[in-house]
Amino acid sequence: MPPIPPAMGLPGVRVRQFQLLSAMPAWCRTILPLVPGVAILIAVVSMLDRGQVLDRLGQADPLVFALAVLSVQPQIVLSALRWRFTSRRLGQQLPARRAIGEYYLASLLNQVLPGGVAGDAVRVVRAAREGEGDRWTGRAGQAVVLDRLSGQLVLFTAAGIGLLAAPFVFGVTPPGGAGLLVLLAAVAGLVVVGWVVLRLLGDRAARFRRAFGPLLAEVFVRRRAWAIQGALSLAVVLSYLATFALAASAVGAPLGLAGTLLLVPLVLLSMLLPVSVGGWGLREAAAAAILPIAGITAGGAFAASVIYGIASLVGALPGLLLLARHAIGGRRRAAA
Repeated sequence: MPPIPPAMGLPGVRVRQFQLLSAMPAWCRTILPLVPGVAILIAVVSMLDRGQVLDRLGQADPLVFALAVLSVQPQIVLSALRWRFTSRRLGQQLPARRAIGEYYLASLLNQVLPGGVAGDAVRVVRAAREGEGDRWTGRAGQAVVLDRLSGQLVLFTAAGIGLLAAPFVFGVTPPGGAGLLVLLAAVAGLVVVGWVVLRLLGDRAARFRRAFGPLLAEVFVRRRAWAIQGALSLAVVLSYLATFALAASAVGAPLGLAGTLLLVPLVLLSMLLPVSVGGWGLREAAAAAILPIAGITAGGAFAASVIYGIASLVGALPGLLLLARHAIGGRRRAAA
């Protein structure tokens, strides 16, 4: 990674950070992203009954685990169809079979590489190669960003509903709920501030709306796009919840319908923080803190989260087939 020159517009402190990272040995750059997640996992495990956690993991029902792995498939296929729909709205024709294959690969990479977005970056690069010129590259990136935005909006909504409804259903406010309320209030505040800024900017804001507004309208509003985006994203989130519910059942810690619908979105929301690999550590900490509200032990919640992570990884393994196919094709081209 070469140093980034100040001419690129980054502050001097930011440039020095990049230069420091580039000066690190390769093994250090590889291990460094793993540290936060591993540290959190160790801290959480140290506070739990490790014998209970190991017993639950060792006695996990293989049939229910297999069902959890199967429930990952609708997540990936429906997400791929949502990406294809978004791409087509932006003028990029993406065959369904290709979209599904690329999404399997992206899902796998997101779970084994730091930050949770490496697979999405690969989607952008590979989709951009199908067209010509910078415009097509921009459309590929916009489609991936808006695809992720569509799913995260529904997950945030589900988490917000769970946060507000949990005290009435369980009689207890989820730990960290105040922080999430602050986050939601901050989002609402940003919307208000954004509206004021747009009003003050006048013509410049109007030019921005003319450039970006039609893009959002085409992807989320026009010709019933909102219904299609909402239905696909809701189905994807529900499949996430089903996978977690099955993982909890596999380790003998069933959550029930209310626990699954209201509390699991709060747990999954923790995975959006880009400070671990595949959400490991953050997800387990959130599960151990939040899910006991549904009547299970913290150890059972931790074990359920571990099984969920393993099921998600195994469910995305068909992405290796795409890697293998391209590797074989590359060797054949090199031999030719």
